[in-house]
Order: sequence, then structure tokens, then C-alpha cells
Amino acid sequence: MIRLFFLMLLAILMGSCKPDWKLKPTGVAGQLNSLAPDNKESKVLFKTRLGDFEIELDPRTPLHRINFIRLVKMGYFDDRHFYRNIYDSGIQGGGEFMDRLGYLVPAEYIDGLKPVRGSIAMARYDEGNPEKSSSPTEFFIVTDSEQAAPFYKNYVVFGKVTKGIAVVDSIKAEKSYDEKPVLPVKFSISVLN
Repeated sequence: MIRLFFLMLLAILMGSCKPDWKLKPTGVAGQLNSLAPDNKESKVLFKTRLGDFEIELDPRTPLHRINFIRLVKMGYFDDRHFYRNIYDSGIQGGGEFMDRLGYLVPAEYIDGLKPVRGSIAMARYDEGNPEKSSSPTEFFIVTDSEQAAPFYKNYVVFGKVTKGIAVVDSIKAEKSYDEKPVLPVKFSISVLN
């Protein structure tokens, strides 16, 4: 009985140590802007079993950059995986649909940021989202510019792969069935600067 009590106590303590990744669903832009001083970095490193690659986030999409860096620093993207091969256009990873954080990142569509090979964009939910705001946790990396052309101004591009595009191609080449990788590639992300 005492052992069961200690196990339950340990489970409660471990659950309470989990960071609060969520933001209030209203006023997200203001909340993210208030977090800007502590999240100025723009380069991240993805570590996978197939190799590592680097991404530089674009300063023209500050809300997306701040949100992404904040979640990386809080450990949200530790031990996640690429769970979708988007037909011929790219790979998707991060938090999945059932792992929603209860807020959306306001859209930042920039004319000069197109979904081309090596770019990273945030996924979004279609239902009840006429502003085309982004998921805070689901992203995809484009592997084919032509196939991703319809994504322009439908998904916010907020950065690009600067080193290791061959690793991204290797992840995309992993065997999949109906967009689901047979063996999803796990990753962890860390901030470089």
C-alpha cells in the first residue's frame, strides 16, 4: 500500500514538472511579442538517426519564429518524429493533431517567402480557421518546389534548411504507406543561436 502511494505521488510530481507550453487562445500575437526578448535566436539544429540538419528562421515572420524558438527551448520538440510523408512535396513532423496546445499562431504571409525546396512552413487546421492561422506545433519541410507551389499563402513559410538538405531527402525517402512512414524518424531540436 505504501509503495502504491509513493508511485502515485511520483506520477503526480512528474506530471506537474511538465512545462506549460500553452498560450491563451486570444491575444496570441501580444503574448508572443512579450516573449520576444527571451527568444531572439533564429537558428536550430535537428538531430535524427539519419543525420542532422540546420534551419534558419526568417525574421520577417517574428510570431512564428518566437513561437518555434520558445517551444524548442521548453523541450516541446524533444523526442518527436516526422509522422507524415506529404506525397511528393515534403515531410511533416512536430506535435500531432491530438497534441494541440489550444491556440493558433496568427498568419504571417510574406510575398517573398514561398514554399520551395528546403523551406519550413507551419501546418494549419482548416476547420473554423478562416484567417489561415498556423498550428503552433505541426510543421513541414518542402522537398519539391513544384509540388508545393499550391501551398503558397496557404501555409506560413518561416525559414529554410541551411545545412543538411540530404538528410531531409533521406527522411523523405523512408518507406511509407498512404503518407504514414513505416518507421517514423524521431528527432530532437536544439537552439544554435
